[in-house]
Amino acid sequence: MDEKNKEGMDQGLENTGAFPLYDNSENFDESQEPLEQTVPFDSQKAKEQRDTGAYAVGTFGSEPPRRKRKKVRRKGKIYSVVYILVVLAVCAVISYFCISAINDVLAVTKPDKAIEVTIPEGATTKEISNILHDEGLIKYPWLFEKISGYENYDGQYAAGEHVLNTNMGYTVMMRAMQESNQRETVTVTIPEGLPLNRIAKILEDNGVCEAVDFMAQVNSTDFGFDFEEQIPDDSNIFYKMEGYLFPDTYEFYKGDSPLNVIRKMLVNFDVKISADVKNLMAQQGLELHELLTIASIVQAEAPNVEEMKRVASVYLNRLNDSADFPRLDADPTRDYATEQILGNQGSQEIADAYNTYVANGLPPGPINNPGLDAIMAVLEPEDTTYYFFCTDLRTGEFYYAETLEEHNQNVQKAGLRQNAQ
Repeated sequence: MDEKNKEGMDQGLENTGAFPLYDNSENFDESQEPLEQTVPFDSQKAKEQRDTGAYAVGTFGSEPPRRKRKKVRRKGKIYSVVYILVVLAVCAVISYFCISAINDVLAVTKPDKAIEVTIPEGATTKEISNILHDEGLIKYPWLFEKISGYENYDGQYAAGEHVLNTNMGYTVMMRAMQESNQRETVTVTIPEGLPLNRIAKILEDNGVCEAVDFMAQVNSTDFGFDFEEQIPDDSNIFYKMEGYLFPDTYEFYKGDSPLNVIRKMLVNFDVKISADVKNLMAQQGLELHELLTIASIVQAEAPNVEEMKRVASVYLNRLNDSADFPRLDADPTRDYATEQILGNQGSQEIADAYNTYVANGLPPGPINNPGLDAIMAVLEPEDTTYYFFCTDLRTGEFYYAETLEEHNQNVQKAGLRQNAQ
């Protein structure tokens, strides 16, 4: 280097001072600390290095040492993951509550079960909501209170007994509990031996409830009685509650709900099937459903207690000797199959299962709703060796026989068509 250039470089250094070298990383950070090594400043070379990111070795000397990179902390990432998980968990809880609350308020997928509640005189909405919660009808008493106030139902609930259903929404329950118990009543007598649809027609004729609503509720609702658990889960049973609505004289409200009506009749049935009745069932080796099925046939066959006991003995004798008498050959079962099942869009398969001239043993269920006399006749039948009977339809006289030959003779006496086998 000549003296002139050296002199110029010295002058440049005096004017600019030492120029620090920086890491040539893409992430250029003006705040980073300068490296200790310094070289004389050359503006042209510096510009080239900034543009190309390359060092001109020999101009500034060897390539400057690289700055150590700081380790990336993972703590912040962990906090972020935890935060996201917490947010998702909170959202899941809120979603579950919203879905549960909507289902409870609107009864979208709630079960079908009738429950009777008693509302005390002067009960507040808060007290009523707690009663409903304790009975399993609602999950959120506070929400019931809010909706009741919003709908202006507070103070309008009638004291007394109300039959509600778990498949009712909040507002439906509210309206049901506003119906006053000071309504017009009507006395209705349900005779022994009627099938369900005829009971429904009597109730409708007396202004108690609509027959179609009665039939829909009686065959689809769980009323919460222990005896309901004894009804077999048999697809051939045509009407689930056939045989369980106890015939009696009742006092009903006009324009009442089918649930109230049905429950009142089932409560009566539950009372009539007392501990004494259950003890006799055990002695006979009969289940409740079997008892009612036989009693319904006896009810349809015999007009009085004396004949009921003899008729019951015939069917019990045949059931106890199924090898010789596999079928009951009971006329009322054939009539039920034709009139009630096929006459109400039932299948031929179900009709054949009820027809004891076709199927062996008992039908799948009762063919009517028997009274206590028929039930007791099955539990305490007359002790006979009869396997056949027939009735003179003109005089009402009953003829009983031990053998088929005797029975065919009785059929002729009664003026009936000889069709026994």
